[in-house]
Amino acid sequence: MNLAIRLRPNTLACKATELRVPCGPRRPVLFSGLPRTTFSSPARITGNILILLFVIGCGAAAQSISDQDRAYLTSHLEMTREFVRDTTANLTRAQWQFQTEPRRWSIAQCVDHLARTEEAVLQLLRQNVLHSKEPLLGAFPSMAKGRKSAGPPKRMTYREDSYILRWMTDRGPAVSVPVERRPPIEEVAPRGIIADPTTAIDHFERVRAQTLEFVKSTQEDLRGHFVQAPMVGFDEMPYSDAYQWLLRMSVHTERHLMQIQA
Repeated sequence: MNLAIRLRPNTLACKATELRVPCGPRRPVLFSGLPRTTFSSPARITGNILILLFVIGCGAAAQSISDQDRAYLTSHLEMTREFVRDTTANLTRAQWQFQTEPRRWSIAQCVDHLARTEEAVLQLLRQNVLHSKEPLLGAFPSMAKGRKSAGPPKRMTYREDSYILRWMTDRGPAVSVPVERRPPIEEVAPRGIIADPTTAIDHFERVRAQTLEFVKSTQEDLRGHFVQAPMVGFDEMPYSDAYQWLLRMSVHTERHLMQIQA
């Protein structure tokens, strides 16, 4: 089955479910930006896709990344890369660097943060997570401070994947908190001044290419290694597996594109 998600001039096509989501010309429409009260809401689209993939993937080998996992993650990473390209195409330097207020990030800083975060997570997975028998307490030292083990993790399913997509594309809790009270993760905060915005987008493109190369070629058991990553509202899921951290990077891209387009 072809599970590729492809961008067309006016249609976002998902071959897994034959859904069609109308898109305006040259402007990415994110799953999270659709009305939540209709069938096309991001949670329902994601839920239906992942439930279908769960049924298909039940027979997949338990100790290796399945073809369905690889196809879905590759498609999602390629999709959000196209969103970034489309959103930033033809921006002037002034548009790249514009900030609504000093504490809020410019588009250049958002893209810089995306690149720095994805680069750090990919390195973490390759050098630490996939070689550790025990779950890491956090992706970054600043996140792991004072954290205790949540007990043994369980092997994740596509249902938990859908929780990540829903949680990361819901910016409601974040925007309800004043910006001065929600500092960025210190290890991946964007540069304060980005004189040349092309350095940010070039960095993002390089890192995303590396992530895609890894996803397409890895034979690691991405479902068998974990990082503690609690999500508010999903207390039953204190861990994310290595596969889900890569999925997080794609949805993290979508989350900040929502910020840019707000």
